[in-house]
Amino acid sequence: MTDAFSTRRKGRFSFLRPGHALLGAIGFLCAFAIAFLISEIVEELRYLNSASSDNVHWVLSQAEVEFLEFSNAVETARREPNEAALNHVIVEFDVFYSRMVTLGTGLLYADLRKIDAFGGSVAEIRRKLGAMVPVIDGPKVQLRSELGTLANEAREIRPLLRTVATRGLQFFAERSDQSRDSVAYTLLRLAAITVALVLALVVVLIYNRRVSRQTEKRGEELADAYTRLNTILQTSLDAVVVSDLEGRILNFNPAAERIFQRSYADVIGKDLAEVIIPDHFREAHYAGMKRMKATGKHKVVGHGRIRLEAMRANGEVFPVEMALEKAQTGEDEMVVGFLRDISHRVASETELVEARDRALAGEKAKAEFLAMMTHEIRTPLNGLLGNLALMKKTQLSPAQNRYVRNMGISGGVLMHHVDAVLDVARFESGASVTREEDVHIGRLVQDIVDSQASAAEANGNHIQWGWIGEPLEWIRIDASRLRQVLLNLVGNAIKFTHDGRILIEVEQTEGLQKDDRTCGLDIRVIDSGVGISEADQDRVFNDFQTVDQSRIEGQAGTGLGLGIARRFIEAMEGEIGCESTPGEGSVFWLHVPVAPVARPEERISQAPKTAPVASLDILLVEDNEINLELAREMLTGLGHRVTEARDGEQAVATAQARLFDLILMDIRMPRLDGLGATRAIRSGDGASRAVPIIAFSANVLPEAKDRFTAAGMSGFLPKPLSETELQQVIARFCGADQSQQEASPSDRNVDPMAHLRTRYLDETRDLFNWLARLPSDLGEIADRAHKIAGSAAAFGQPDLRDALIELEMAAESGHLDRVEDAIHGAREAWESAPEPTLG
Repeated sequence: MTDAFSTRRKGRFSFLRPGHALLGAIGFLCAFAIAFLISEIVEELRYLNSASSDNVHWVLSQAEVEFLEFSNAVETARREPNEAALNHVIVEFDVFYSRMVTLGTGLLYADLRKIDAFGGSVAEIRRKLGAMVPVIDGPKVQLRSELGTLANEAREIRPLLRTVATRGLQFFAERSDQSRDSVAYTLLRLAAITVALVLALVVVLIYNRRVSRQTEKRGEELADAYTRLNTILQTSLDAVVVSDLEGRILNFNPAAERIFQRSYADVIGKDLAEVIIPDHFREAHYAGMKRMKATGKHKVVGHGRIRLEAMRANGEVFPVEMALEKAQTGEDEMVVGFLRDISHRVASETELVEARDRALAGEKAKAEFLAMMTHEIRTPLNGLLGNLALMKKTQLSPAQNRYVRNMGISGGVLMHHVDAVLDVARFESGASVTREEDVHIGRLVQDIVDSQASAAEANGNHIQWGWIGEPLEWIRIDASRLRQVLLNLVGNAIKFTHDGRILIEVEQTEGLQKDDRTCGLDIRVIDSGVGISEADQDRVFNDFQTVDQSRIEGQAGTGLGLGIARRFIEAMEGEIGCESTPGEGSVFWLHVPVAPVARPEERISQAPKTAPVASLDILLVEDNEINLELAREMLTGLGHRVTEARDGEQAVATAQARLFDLILMDIRMPRLDGLGATRAIRSGDGASRAVPIIAFSANVLPEAKDRFTAAGMSGFLPKPLSETELQQVIARFCGADQSQQEASPSDRNVDPMAHLRTRYLDETRDLFNWLARLPSDLGEIADRAHKIAGSAAAFGQPDLRDALIELEMAAESGHLDRVEDAIHGAREAWESAPEPTLG
């Protein structure tokens, strides 16, 4: 452990290293500067100490001496006409000539020759001497004859040579002064740097003294920290095991001794794998240690806590949580392991998991049992109620009529209970979806009051409703769910109230969400019935919970109605609750966010004015004969030319061969659906690849519209088809590029083919006759339900349309139980639907 702490100690005092490095750098720079200056001084002294300066002066002075020697030799030869005098002249000329060559070409005089007075004079002297060379080197007779000329030339050279000597001596005198100044400056810099170095040494001494004090203080702190850390390790509840990269144990704290049932003395220096690692993990352990030592890569070290298994001294294998970290100890590395015995926690978790699995299995069994029983009950119940309806149309005695009526009431109650169970199952499976629509809230509440008025009167109750504050008319909400919730609340109020009063209050408030587009809708159902105790108020919205109403005969229920109401309101992001006083009555309240919308007439009037659109070539793609003929009649009535296609493949071929102004594309079709056809048209090079393609479908869900857009469709037109919406779509996508010439009006009062109604009835009857045999082809069920759904909406049967869409979605989900329930629901909607009408 001491080695481990030494690493931390080095880390703590690592802040001293930058200071030392800085001082060392300063000292190095000072030493380098002093050495450089010393070298300069030595060079200067060497230069001053050398004979080069004296040699320069000597050469200049000797040049004058040799010139005088040459002049004297000429004069002597003129006085003494002998050959020895002439030879002396030649010798002195050669010496003087050589001296002048030295001054004219020597490197020592290069800087001096750059001075015009010196360089020009030397050049002139050499020119004159060059002119004398032929005479000097010629016959001696000629030399004797030219001695006078040589004497004259020598007199001309004298002033030039004097200039050379004077200027040269002056130049080298100035250079000597500069050398002395340079030496003085160098010495001054040397002195300054020496002072700086002395000051730096003083700073270093002061700094070292401060560092020494800090070191002593840190040492004391480190000793205290070591003591505290050692105490922590000794008292830790987690085992701390330290090993080197060879796997040899370096430290084993008391917690490790207790957990692994081994003493410190027994494990120190031993192989970690043999001490605490089970046999089935040793191979992986050795491989990991080898990899970490060779490459430095590790999968476990430094990655937090992981769950593994360890081994006690008696061979028992138990679960542990382990965290490994790597530390540096000088040049060596070690691995520190923190281990925690989690045997008790794992045992508890195992018990919890087993309990959860048992609970889930029970819930699944219960759900499967409920689904099976509701299905098994509903199937014969539908047949029973259907036969009772047929029996009512036969000739019955009064007693028989009473029996049939009572059986019908009992069957209806039983069907209501079964539907409640199915609603719960549908919610639990997530199959229930929200379908918002624009609704007049006042009419919705009034319809509920009218439908329950007779039941209220049968119990001697008076029922009414009214607004609190400013009324709210048209809103967007899931009207079906809201209607079912209110029917349940009002039905309960009537059931448990006799000779009393039932009031429905509706109030506009702030929404639950902070959104300018929404507001809140509060609805309170107030009754003067028997009330609910405070203990029961907390559980009435749970499934299968009923309150003690033993003193009210015949009012037993399943306890699912309020549970379903709670689910519906929560699905609409609202709240529901109750307040009640036993013996005085109850108040059931709900609050849901709604979006106010304009009344339909206003929305139509505020719709953008559509400019007259010229006659267009439109490709209509629809596989349903009735929908096809209805759409064709509307389009031709608007003055457009229509080309028909019965499936996606035919639509692609037609669009590639001919340019259309607009394409109306159904979605669900045989062979190739509308989305695939749209992709094929867009990706091809046909004539209509850039033409607007409008989705023509009964599926108005937002996610469906997103799929249409992703496939390349330009817009959406819902079924049932509205002439106003059709005009708006045509004007939006084709009006801007058309001429202002208005299409010739056609007869808008033509009967839209009465035989369509007959065909629709035949197709619908054929569908339900086919569904009665419970076909197994879910794809065909979805296709045929989709086809009839569009026609049902067109013929004014929206409930049947919704039921067929629910059947289509159930078939697409692949759940047979859900398909069978949807078939029963669609048949009921068909049997209760109004007579089909067009227009």
